[in-house]
Amino acid sequence: MLFAPVFTFVGWALVFLAALMTLPLLFAFGQNNTAQAVSFAISALFTLFFGGGMVLAMRRDITILGRRETFMAAGMIWVVIPAFAALPFYLSDAIPNATNAYFEALSGFTTNGATVITDLDAQPRSILIWRALTQWIGGFSLIVFLSILSNAFNLPGNNPLTRAIAKSSGRPVSRRMGFAILSLLKIYALLTAFCIVALWFAGMPSFDSLCYAFSTLSTGGFMTSNLAGTAFANRGIEIVLMIFMILGAVNFSLHWSFFNGDRQSYFKDPEYRYLLLAVVVGSLLVFSLMMPETDMSVGNTLRYAVFNTVSAITTTGYNLPLVSGTGQYYWPVGALLMIMFLITVGGSTGSTAGGIKLMRLSLLLKQSRAEINRLSFPSSVFPLTYGGRVIYREQILSAWSFFALYSFALTISTALLSFNGLDLQSSLSLAVTNLANAGSAAQQLITDVEIGAENFISYDKLPDISKWILCLTMLVGRLEFFAILSLLNPALWRR
Repeated sequence: MLFAPVFTFVGWALVFLAALMTLPLLFAFGQNNTAQAVSFAISALFTLFFGGGMVLAMRRDITILGRRETFMAAGMIWVVIPAFAALPFYLSDAIPNATNAYFEALSGFTTNGATVITDLDAQPRSILIWRALTQWIGGFSLIVFLSILSNAFNLPGNNPLTRAIAKSSGRPVSRRMGFAILSLLKIYALLTAFCIVALWFAGMPSFDSLCYAFSTLSTGGFMTSNLAGTAFANRGIEIVLMIFMILGAVNFSLHWSFFNGDRQSYFKDPEYRYLLLAVVVGSLLVFSLMMPETDMSVGNTLRYAVFNTVSAITTTGYNLPLVSGTGQYYWPVGALLMIMFLITVGGSTGSTAGGIKLMRLSLLLKQSRAEINRLSFPSSVFPLTYGGRVIYREQILSAWSFFALYSFALTISTALLSFNGLDLQSSLSLAVTNLANAGSAAQQLITDVEIGAENFISYDKLPDISKWILCLTMLVGRLEFFAILSLLNPALWRR
């Protein structure tokens, strides 16, 4: 095991994180909030000191990431970076509890969206923009790492880095990787800029446009107000948010291909078609489950159904709260279960969305159909294909393994939360949303249903042990099991 490349990679990540802290620092100065500015300045210097020290200490060593080093770097990035990202929350007294500060930072970096801040409207802009920034950089980091680790997942389809690396085939490997990451970052930033401008033109204030663009393209779900979905103000904003939630949940190799001349790249990919189909079918099912139990008009019911379906399948976690004629917020139980199912399914591979992913689900359905056909025709051969490519046995086993691990993690998380005093429905809902990295959806989905007095109220009210359980849950869901399990495998550490 070569620790030098791991520490170098983590060091550069910390340096980049320190640089990002200058943006909320400028917002704090702009509002003449000296205390906030000082907290961000101290956090940036502290982060830069550690990150720069790691880079300088390892500058003469080998800096090429091998397989073991890649898994170790992935694990360390998602554990260490949130600890430093939590410093501004803690030092500014926005979140004076260390556990809560780490929870908020990890929730942002994993694009989970769960928050311990109960009064968002009272927070300064520097804190709100920092929350959004952690989600934005976390979403991009996810794209890069899942691309690097894609061989371990053994799935068919497009890899966002593969195409970008292929374009620079005449360069050394390290420079090719750097070119590929920079190429993806340009596209990610360009889509974010489009989202900012579109939200602003749709009527959202400029600051909110910036924050929501960061949270939407990363499918993170952090909001800037306690008013929930009512803060979106108009249908135009909702449409823009839905468009960019879907773009965030699309495999970024398709975005790369589109911006590099392949205008048909989206429709060539079966997973993109599955995503659009899931949005349409899911919206119709949620609408049909809502309609008999609501006193809203057909148009308003369809509006709520479509927005919440898109938010669920992309695991963003935004909610348009349902309002009855009596002014009460509620979810019909059938629609609630469908939303939770869509959150579990998730978006596309190679995207910022969480969940099981549509590609894996399609592979499992193809295999199930082949087994059913084999019962009728035992001697027949049923070759499986995906996007015109043959699916190998190892790829099917990888999908089944992931599904089994996902189900096991969901069961364990639910049980552990139940042992800490939550009722079963709240425990299951928290486990489902946080494992799929859609934690911002939990509060609305749970509190809309009238259950016992011990049901979940807010993340801030959870005991610390429950927050650490959820931290581990969102971390496992974000790294998609294999990276963490590989680190626990003794065979990986043998030379």
